[in-house]
Amino acid sequence: MRRHTSALVIFLALGSLACGGDSADSAANAMQEAADAMQEAADDMASRASSDDAEAMTAQEMQDALPEELAGLARTSTERQSVGAAGMGMAQAQATYEGEGRRLEVQLMSGRGIMAGPAMAFTMVEFDRTTDRGYERTVEYDGKKGMQEYEENGDDRRATMLLLVNDQLMVRLEAEGMTMDEVEDAFDELEVD
Repeated sequence: MRRHTSALVIFLALGSLACGGDSADSAANAMQEAADAMQEAADDMASRASSDDAEAMTAQEMQDALPEELAGLARTSTERQSVGAAGMGMAQAQATYEGEGRRLEVQLMSGRGIMAGPAMAFTMVEFDRTTDRGYERTVEYDGKKGMQEYEENGDDRRATMLLLVNDQLMVRLEAEGMTMDEVEDAFDELEVD
């Protein structure tokens, strides 16, 4: 399922080429304009992320936000880590939940200035790809931008949801043996707002 996430990056690159028409100069100009707009949006989000209004969560705070039970599944493992350099930092915590043939991995990522890129991508791009076995699309869930991927093959179900909760926190849920509705319900149980 992770292989599809790169489609968003490819879409951004191809979209900037397509906007410029047939000539190489037009394509180059369109690419430069798109790059400038993306840089401006990233700078704006990084500026907002470094303000006192948006405070990044620590790895410990994120680990504490991962409950012992989620979606009726028991937590089987947990991990946290953090790293920082040159005034920027990133922290993450993750947990695995399992039971009754279902598995759910939850990852929380927080970082001052680091989330500007994903935040910009989710606010600037709309993507929707559907097949007879599932879909991959950008979404807005409960006012939060992100992506969902779902694939079903007989009894085999895989669902991934990635949401930007604020300029500082990205939440990723990846499930096996669960529907997207169940993954959304699991997100709703988390206390990360």
